[in-house]
Amino acid sequence: MKRLSILLIFIFASNILNAQIIENNENNHLKKFSIYLGAGIRNVTENKYEEVYGENNISFSADIGLKIYRSLELFLHTDYFKADGELTFSKENTTLKIIPVELGIRFILGNNIIRPYVGAGMGYYIYKEENYIGTIDKNKIGFLAEGGIRFFVIKPLFIDLKLKYISLNVKNDENSNIQLGGISYMGGIGISF
Repeated sequence: MKRLSILLIFIFASNILNAQIIENNENNHLKKFSIYLGAGIRNVTENKYEEVYGENNISFSADIGLKIYRSLELFLHTDYFKADGELTFSKENTTLKIIPVELGIRFILGNNIIRPYVGAGMGYYIYKEENYIGTIDKNKIGFLAEGGIRFFVIKPLFIDLKLKYISLNVKNDENSNIQLGGISYMGGIGISF
């Protein structure tokens, strides 16, 4: 009798847990749209730029996502990156701005409160460097890969933490390659509806 009671309690508890998991999966599916605003740290890979502008410069970002199939999301992303520094020899002020328009696909895993994701895409990068020597104002296509986690604390709001790598090779006035891409660490808040 004792074994039968334990077995019945186990079966009953399993059914309740299974029903809760099914209900959560139906309620937590990927919504049609997501909007995200955030900020983070962006590092430029090029050693010369780290000497002039330093490391860990702030970047502000915005992201719009559109569900295209089950766990796939098409995203449109932009950043505003501005770094102030001083030239190595003359110590004159210099400013670098990079504003991208990035388009890509993101694969969001899981249907729970914590949702990891990976994504990739390409971007059109507008960059401008100004100092007393002159102004460089150019555009270039680059590529990106990202990975992150969305925490759905209060539906439909989420906290997004992401790591993004950008590959952006440009040529300077001396016709040598410079890597303006690098790693970004970002965090922000978003809404999914």
